[in-house]
Formats: sequence, structure tokens, C-alpha cells
Amino acid sequence: MIRPKLNPIEAFPVEHEGQELICLRDPYNISDKILYVSSETLFILGMFDGEHSVSDIREGILDKFGQHVDTEDIERLIDQMDEALFLDSEKFGYFKTNLESSFNDSPLRAANHAGLSYPEDPSELRGWIARFLNSAEESKPYEPTQGKVKGIISPHIDFTRGGKSYALAYRELALDSSADTYIIFGTSHYAEVDNPFILTRKNFDTPLGRAQTDTGIVDRLKDSCPWDLFHGEISHRTEHSIEFQLTFLQYLLNGKREFKIVPILCNSFFKLVEQGKSPTEDERIELFLSCARDIVTELGDRAFIIAGADMAHMGPKFGDSEEVNDSTLSLIKERDLLSLEYCEKLDAEGFYRSVEKEKDWRKICGLSPIYSLLSTACVSRGKILDYDQALEPDTGSVVSFASAAFYS
Repeated sequence: MIRPKLNPIEAFPVEHEGQELICLRDPYNISDKILYVSSETLFILGMFDGEHSVSDIREGILDKFGQHVDTEDIERLIDQMDEALFLDSEKFGYFKTNLESSFNDSPLRAANHAGLSYPEDPSELRGWIARFLNSAEESKPYEPTQGKVKGIISPHIDFTRGGKSYALAYRELALDSSADTYIIFGTSHYAEVDNPFILTRKNFDTPLGRAQTDTGIVDRLKDSCPWDLFHGEISHRTEHSIEFQLTFLQYLLNGKREFKIVPILCNSFFKLVEQGKSPTEDERIELFLSCARDIVTELGDRAFIIAGADMAHMGPKFGDSEEVNDSTLSLIKERDLLSLEYCEKLDAEGFYRSVEKEKDWRKICGLSPIYSLLSTACVSRGKILDYDQALEPDTGSVVSFASAAFYS
């Protein structure tokens, strides 16, 4: 007896071809399909839980809508979801296994978002970044700051909305850094493992070339921790929070000096937030960051730390029951700026507690990478460079983001 089970799927309201619909997509990017369904269909999919048979689903529709639906119609919907790889099925399992095997066997992490989130053509991509840098200079002319820049917080929101904020951060790096080792703490949005930090030895490709990973540092981090830091490595395959940083790094540094990267995905601290605990109470987090700080200290001016991190995610798109309004946006900004003040003071614990005490009401996906930067950077002060909010009127949702620089 068929009992369809839906995989974890993102569902959020959108306006599509003049209709109010629900957009469905795979947050893990195993499937690249996007489907648009009605709210009625979303209710039906809610019964795709592995417990309800087709007969049960038909009865559920009758109870909810007072309508009889043919078995064949339910089966067609099941087939459609399976074809999109949205069901936990034999077809999905086979596809996922082959995908993971192919990734694990490759020495490269391919550019996953080129042609989707940013141009695949190198010339066009360079033009994009050049315009972002020009826009940043026009809005905020560069002012030299005392001390040498040793790290930045940069957004990982899409370039079309956050390009200027990216540019304000990377302008600091371009004008004042001679580093050749870039440790990148990126947000791991969808890792399915209980591993606070996820490493990879793979080199990273973008349209602007290949970024070499410093496998010596990666192995040193691995050897310092008595657990598998590569558990969940598949998360690197589609995660954008590091890939977006590399496009700016390559634009600014290619042809000027050789450099290597240390790509580190940071898992969520939400369990700690729920428990009211500090990351300092997690032995794995403490040990990893202590080793990373030792490496940064030894490298001196050769080391540069980047946190690819956004701030708040609020509204129906992110699971909230109500759309954001002017009052909500104002409160988000107030709370974000308070958190960022702790960044300027280099207070990792204060930054964390500003999120923990409100139980991550803002859903700050950059909590762990920003905390990691503040815990490992050998700097004496920070400076907030930019803050902005990207409102999505069609979903009533918002993402906020910022950029900052840190100096010796």
C-alpha cells in the first residue's frame, strides 16, 4: 500500500503568473526543481507523511473540503512529487546516493550557483563586481582606518540585493591586506549532521578560476579534534555562503598574488540557544576555535578571516505566522544594530547572548560564523561598514545583513 512521504521541503507564498500560490523547493538542493501549488494542494501534501495511505488522503480531502477526489488524481500528484525528487522514495534514494558518490570522488567543488545567482560568463561577472565596488565608493568614499585590516563580515545574500554591502567589506581587504591565507567561516544552512564545523579538502571553482584549499591547515584542524570534521562534507556541494565570497576574492586577488583558502562551514548554534548555554560550554566548539586561533596567531599578517553571514530572517517565508511591517522592521534594525555593537567591541559572548536571550527571534543565520570570527581573529577593534534590509513585498518577509571590518 502506497504511503507517500514528503522530504523536508521549503514552502512559502509567492505571486506567480498573477496567482497567489505556494512555492516548493528543496532546501538541500538535491533536487533543482521548483513547483508552484495552491494552498489546497499544500494541505494535501501535508498528509504525505509516510503514515497516510491514498485512501486516507482521499478521506482527509473529503473532511476538509467536502469534495471527492479520484484515486488517480492522488496518484498523479504522488508521481509529480516523486519526479521532482520531493518524496522519500527509491527514486530519490538512488539519485541522492549517486550525487553524494560523485561529489565525494571529485577533488573539486564546482561552482554551484554560477548562471543562477550570478553570471556564469567571467567578463559579465567581473562587470557586476566592478559596478558594486564603484557604487560602494560613490555612496561611501574610502577612509583609511588605523591598524591593518585582518578580517571582515560580508553578507551571503544574493548579489543583486547585497552587492554594495559586499563591496564595502571587500574594499577594505583590497586596499589594506597582504594576506595569502583566507579562512572563510560560512553559514551551513541545511547540514543534516551534528557537527559544529564541517571541513573539506576540495578546491573551489568559480567562473573566475580555481581557488586552492590549504590542505595543510585543513589537516591540522582535523588532527586537533577527536571527531570527524568531514562528517557532512556533502553540505559544501551547494552551500552559497562560501562560494559568494570567493568571487570577490578572485576578482580582487587573481593576477596580483597567490592565495589559498580554508573553507569552513559553521553549523547552527540553535540547540545551545534553546538550552540557554554558551558556545564556550560546548567542548567541540571550544577546541576547534582554539586551534583555529592558534593557526591565525602563527600566520600573523598572512592570515585573514572572513565570515560569510547574514542577519535576521523574518516573515512567512521563514516560518513566521505574520508578515513583517514597519514596526517589525524597526525592531529588527534596533536589535541587529545592538548585536553588531558587540561585534565592534570584539565581544563574541556578548554578540551570542544578544541573540540567545531572545531565543533567536530574528533567526540570525550568521550567528555561528560571526561568533567564530570574533573568537579567532587577532584584532584590536571592529568597525561596522554597512547595514541594510532586503524586504520581499510578495512574501511579506525580510532578510537583514551587514558588513564590518576588523583591524589589528
